[in-house]
Amino acid sequence: MLQLSEALQDAKDYAVNRAAYDKAGRRAYSLSRDDLEALQPFVRGELPVVVTVDRPSDIEAALKLAAEFRLKLVVAGGAEGWMVADELAKAGVPVIMNPQQDLPDRFESLGSTLENAARLQKAGVLIAFQTGNSHNARYVKQEAGNAVSYGLPWLEGLKAITLNGARIYGMDGTTGTLEAGKDADLVVWSGDPLEVTSFADAVFIRGKPVAMVSRQSELRDRYLPYIKADAPALPPAYQQQ
Repeated sequence: MLQLSEALQDAKDYAVNRAAYDKAGRRAYSLSRDDLEALQPFVRGELPVVVTVDRPSDIEAALKLAAEFRLKLVVAGGAEGWMVADELAKAGVPVIMNPQQDLPDRFESLGSTLENAARLQKAGVLIAFQTGNSHNARYVKQEAGNAVSYGLPWLEGLKAITLNGARIYGMDGTTGTLEAGKDADLVVWSGDPLEVTSFADAVFIRGKPVAMVSRQSELRDRYLPYIKADAPALPPAYQQQ
């Protein structure tokens, strides 16, 4: 935390003393010139600073740092965020979280609970969901449904995987909801999108339909005829040796 505080202080000092720095008339900084330049949008509050913290003491330290440097803070993780929900809401700091995190796999998350999302939202904290995965990112809608089953209102669960993420990153003017003038990104579901039994019937990205074909569907169509009782044997090349 001290290193981060020093880096931010150096970035602010550098911003108003560039000329002196260029003439070697300024004290040495803890970061390189490139790093100091890269930090400028953050110390000016133009871009969000996302910090991964879980336990209340770390969240409180991050809130104090953000207030000192006037940062646009976003908490990622927040496994024990429900314990300081009122402080997060008062500071207007959103939380990007995995609503399924409930195992005390380390000391920083002993207070993990499946009710974390519901408690944070009830306190007035803006929440958005993430899975922490890449190829399994599709599970985020299932996890939103699980959060709903543990007390989060259904509409808030849907917003946590649509509008809220856009709001946190300042993109809600173009995406996040179905409104005239926004990007026409749309999924048509066979049922409740937060139910695991619902499937995507159609997908549109900026108004253009996306082919509902994947490697999995091609493999299914290729081998489906061979799993029927009266189906012919697999071609020799595919028979098990």
